[in-house]
Amino acid sequence: MPGAVKNNPGEVPPSSPPSSPALRVQGVRKSFGKVTALAGVDLELGGGEWIALLGPNGAGKTTLMRCIAGLLQEDSGTISAFGGGRPTAGDLGFVPQQIALHETMTAREHLLNYSDLLGVARRDRADRVKWALSFSQLEDRADDQVRHYSGGMQRRLNLAVSILHRPRLLLLDEPTEGVDPQARAAIWRMIEELRVEGATILHATHLIEEAETLVDSVAIIDHGNLVARGDTASLAAEHLVSSFELEVRPVNPVKPDFAPPIGDWNGRTIRVPLHGLGDELHAAIAALESIPGGIEGVRLHEASLEEVFLALTGRDLRE
Repeated sequence: MPGAVKNNPGEVPPSSPPSSPALRVQGVRKSFGKVTALAGVDLELGGGEWIALLGPNGAGKTTLMRCIAGLLQEDSGTISAFGGGRPTAGDLGFVPQQIALHETMTAREHLLNYSDLLGVARRDRADRVKWALSFSQLEDRADDQVRHYSGGMQRRLNLAVSILHRPRLLLLDEPTEGVDPQARAAIWRMIEELRVEGATILHATHLIEEAETLVDSVAIIDHGNLVARGDTASLAAEHLVSSFELEVRPVNPVKPDFAPPIGDWNGRTIRVPLHGLGDELHAAIAALESIPGGIEGVRLHEASLEEVFLALTGRDLRE
């Protein structure tokens, strides 16, 4: 993998002590001129974890990924993997946001070339290429030039060439950028298969649905700072975001100056934040039923990751 430390041919990467994290980032800083891209990031991933690195464009996600992969040199701080030093080429697979493929080469040619670059033993290359073509669902297009592939096919191949050597640590930088929902679902299935096989995955994204539904936990980064880490429920509790939200509509038309007895009116629905259910929910519904004509369209939402992010940073993830 470009930028990573390469093992000697046939060398087995040293095993790590059982208590060592798969990845440890400590106090990593990186600036470009007067712009601070990373402001002292600390992050640990346990073996087999799938963590989303979530933040808006320009938050520092790609810079952190490139530092971990050895493609950028951090100004200060340390990066280590599996109880040793920096991640080695044998341990690391890096899937960049920019598709790193040659339009006039076929999928098979890419995979054979990367087998050589990644140090896959010659005796294993044919089997690895066959596996990668099956894994990426490109067997029937293996000998077509990449320029004839859809965006989703290119993304799948971009992932496949980075994992030919079956790395223990996988870095994914916006792996589903610019693809349709069907292609995105296919890539998610590929990544889940790698996780089931034991890979540790750090997945940079700005897509709420990826961070909220796929991974074990989320690390939120903004302005080069890691501002929170955990699952949605624990982050909501930690940062005093309401655990639930009640949404209703008045049955009858209301006046322009309408104000509900509780909650916020957006011109279409009333939204009431709730920290719990039971008595608090019953009391909220009772108060809303005092509106002349009553209420309808009652819906209850759990706290969303976007609400947590807004509470932490004060701006929309998709800016």
